Amino acid sequence: MKKIEIKVPSLGESITEATVSKWFKNSGDYIEKDEMLVEIETDKVTQEIYALEAGTLSEIFFKEGKEVKIGDVLASIDLNSGNNTQISKTKKNTDNSLTKKINLIVPSLGESITDVVIGKWLIKEGKSIKKGEPIVEVETDKVTQELYAEEDSLLKKILFEEEKEAKIGDIIGILEATEEVSYEKDERNNIEIEEKIITEEFNKDLDPTSIRRSGLGNKIRLDDLQEFIENKTFSPAARKYLKEHDLDIRNTNQIRGKDRISKSDILDDGLEKKKHKENKIFSKDKNNNKEIIKPLSNLRKSIAKKLKDAQNNAAMLTTFNEIDMHKIIKIRKEYKEEFLNKYNVKLGFMSFFTKASIAVLREIPEINAEVRNDNIIYKNRYDIGIAVGTEKGLYVPVLRNADNMTFAQIEEKILEYGKLAKENKITLDQMSDGTFTISNGGVYGSMLSTPILNSPQSGILGLHNIVKRPVVIEDQILIRPIMYIALTYDHRIIDGKQAVTFLVRLKEIIENPEKMILDL
Repeated sequence: MKKIEIKVPSLGESITEATVSKWFKNSGDYIEKDEMLVEIETDKVTQEIYALEAGTLSEIFFKEGKEVKIGDVLASIDLNSGNNTQISKTKKNTDNSLTKKINLIVPSLGESITDVVIGKWLIKEGKSIKKGEPIVEVETDKVTQELYAEEDSLLKKILFEEEKEAKIGDIIGILEATEEVSYEKDERNNIEIEEKIITEEFNKDLDPTSIRRSGLGNKIRLDDLQEFIENKTFSPAARKYLKEHDLDIRNTNQIRGKDRISKSDILDDGLEKKKHKENKIFSKDKNNNKEIIKPLSNLRKSIAKKLKDAQNNAAMLTTFNEIDMHKIIKIRKEYKEEFLNKYNVKLGFMSFFTKASIAVLREIPEINAEVRNDNIIYKNRYDIGIAVGTEKGLYVPVLRNADNMTFAQIEEKILEYGKLAKENKITLDQMSDGTFTISNGGVYGSMLSTPILNSPQSGILGLHNIVKRPVVIEDQILIRPIMYIALTYDHRIIDGKQAVTFLVRLKEIIENPEKMILDL
């Protein structure tokens, strides 16, 4: 009987061990090729491991919560068992067609997200689904994600009802796929609903077309209409939050003019009025000032923990310098139209600073390194993190191999990341394993700051706003556009001389950009 072993893969530089977080299959289960088996965790990443071949999971060697090392055998798969009728996975129907069970699993939704709220089931239990059709909405404080059918199937069982909480990796539904799936067609041409129900019970002016599209059918019960109206206005997570905090839904009807209000909309809006006066979210202090209590989102909690860890683990120090930006401004002004017409993206300052930083990092590799245990890990790559601020918090997506990118490619990628961040679509992979970070507080008008390290990196460059200031050049006082810059560094491996030299060299390159262009 042929078997294959499922081993702990390499999880990145210096990572030697991990913890088995969650098994998605049990011994004896039949597994399809590329189906998710287990999730393992380190202090940096969570890694999903998939089946290399189809077969039966014959043995599990490490239970959940156990520590494993890179290369350890987690489980074995019996390949020959797949030649039969696909035990526990596939069964034979009376018409000789095969029915395959498919688990609908909550996917990973980004860094720090461990649980979700089941939003709206878009398909009812027992109904057929076409490949690519959305099945259910799941919600977090950051995103609402639709889960789609990977093939033609039937929603056999719903395991988590709407508004219930689930964790990443939980099986929330079971699908069955067969060779032939019949799709039911509902006749919804005539909707029978009393006008009195709409006007008196709900005081709503509902569009019959929208009701028809909702899937309620021809005969509409009062409870169904109530559910339809609520789903049309609030997401399940929002309705759950309103109920738990006893908030008056009438105060949320016009939030940002949205037809559908999410939980994050309520939190961002600072909704304060509750149904009962004694439970108001606003409280008055002795000076008659109002305080707003707003729970930290998961993203805020993650950012807070990461920044505090950086303070606790690194010997951070910041050094400063100033740069005369007049040459860079002149270049941008002269070539901005031509650059935009050719590359369809604006020429910004970030591409200049990214290129200049890489040039100096080559000269002072400690600033592109990290401390790991009692070792210095020198990075032979230049993956530059670009801090992007949004209403929900700070994201730091990474420009991979930025040393090989052109000015246009850097600007295009930064623009792309900015759009993704605003839409809460930045992924964990896009934010991991950077070697150095650039944060531009100048876009918000910051004159000077001391940026905090993006752990485990050893350096972060802070840029600030450009202000016309009087400077002395060859014994003459001139007005020049000046930017203050700051470098926060880990003093454990970077000396003050190296940090100061970094900013001095950066200043020389930006003030004389022709050297950068000519690679001098």
